Amino acid sequence: MTVPILESDGETALLISRYALDCKPYNKNKDTTWETCTLRGWLNDEFFNKAFSADEKKSILQSDVSADKNPEYNVNPGNATKDKVFLLSVVEANKYFKSNDARMCAPTDYAIQRGEWGPYESRNVCRWWLRSPGCISNCAAYVYTDGSIYNYYVYISGYAVRPCVRVRLF
Repeated sequence: MTVPILESDGETALLISRYALDCKPYNKNKDTTWETCTLRGWLNDEFFNKAFSADEKKSILQSDVSADKNPEYNVNPGNATKDKVFLLSVVEANKYFKSNDARMCAPTDYAIQRGEWGPYESRNVCRWWLRSPGCISNCAAYVYTDGSIYNYYVYISGYAVRPCVRVRLF
C-alpha cells in the first residue's frame, strides 16, 4: 500500500496516512491550541512509539509545525511546535488537497471500533481533525465527510485522526 506524499524536496517527504487510523478527542478539556492539546501529546508519545518500528522512527524527522490561524476565524492558534507526528492545518489541507473530494478519507476498522462515527451516507468516509483552531478556543477545525472544512468542540470523541510525518528519504 502506498502512502500519500504531500510534498518532497528530494531529501525529505511529507507523508499523510492514507486512512484515518484512530479515533480520539482533540483535547480532554475545553480551551486549547495545538501546542497544548492532548491529541498532540498522544501522537508524539504513545502513537509514535507503537505505530513505527525502530528503523522507521530513525527516518522520521522532527518538524517545525507552524501555528497557522484558521483563515475563517480570528482565534489564537497558539505557538509553533516541534513534532515528529502532527496534523495538517486548515491552510495545509487546502494547499495539499485541491478539492473537497481529495480531502475525503476512509476510516480503518480500528478507528471505527474506537468510536469514529462513520462510515457515512453509505460511503466509506469519516470526519478527521486538523490542528487549526475553530471559531472559538474550545473548537478545532476538522474535515467533514464530504471533504469540506468545519469546526467543532475539542472534547468530542467521534472524530478520526489522520497523522502526518516528515521522513528522510535516504
